[in-house]
Amino acid sequence: MGAEEREQGMNLEEKIRAYWEDPNSRSLIDENLRRLEEGVVLRHLKPDQTLLDVGCGDGVSTLRYASAVRSCLGVERSGRLLTAARERLAGSPLRNTRFEGGDILRLQVNREAFDVVVSQRMLINLTSWELQQEGIAQMRAALRPGGLLILIENTDEGHDALNACRAAVNLKPIAKHWHNLYFRRAAFLDHMARGFEPVEERTFSLYYLLTRVYANCFASFKGFGAQAVKDPVFGKIDASARALQEGLEGRVRIGPAPVIGPIQGFVFRRR
Repeated sequence: MGAEEREQGMNLEEKIRAYWEDPNSRSLIDENLRRLEEGVVLRHLKPDQTLLDVGCGDGVSTLRYASAVRSCLGVERSGRLLTAARERLAGSPLRNTRFEGGDILRLQVNREAFDVVVSQRMLINLTSWELQQEGIAQMRAALRPGGLLILIENTDEGHDALNACRAAVNLKPIAKHWHNLYFRRAAFLDHMARGFEPVEERTFSLYYLLTRVYANCFASFKGFGAQAVKDPVFGKIDASARALQEGLEGRVRIGPAPVIGPIQGFVFRRR
């Protein structure tokens, strides 16, 4: 059986698992956007906390969080990414961190053991809203009452608002990744209200507007992940846009949409 025939025989869940074992797959190549995501998490971390990072990937962000807390556990189901995380930890001076294999739908951790649970763009890799709800339930069970759940996730509304801005200046829409299932914002927040109280919601609208709309009027950025091709000027554009997003946070509101850009940060406290 050839590779194409094997792929056709896979279900969506198997294809997603295979995707993350592929060395050419990348979670997020925009390091400035990653730093903005991390900022949402870091502002809530304290030295006496225990932290669980679910779907920790190659551990880049996890180790930054670990330096701000008492102890940290990263859980990752991809063998390739788990190996990379452990190698990164071995080269780090941190001694309060470990990485383990695991699945969000079957978390093998003690109940109510963590002060903070973090997950970045992991739930969108599940194949249905029902499975996403189960993933949220698994993370809630790992949190002590009063603990924080910090989710960096994507919404359809933010994605659509970004493409509406692009259409206004005759840019082609940005497609969703085939393996991602974005949240419907209202349904997501309604579900979260059943077990959590909202603490904070952060958006990166200015960053997205500058890097995915305005800059694209003058410079080219095409493709995803390892296949992305962009003009070198984006190195300066992205860093400057990040500085503006951080410096003008809360001072700039762009139009009537609550968010522009798919990725947002949500912070909840377990009831």
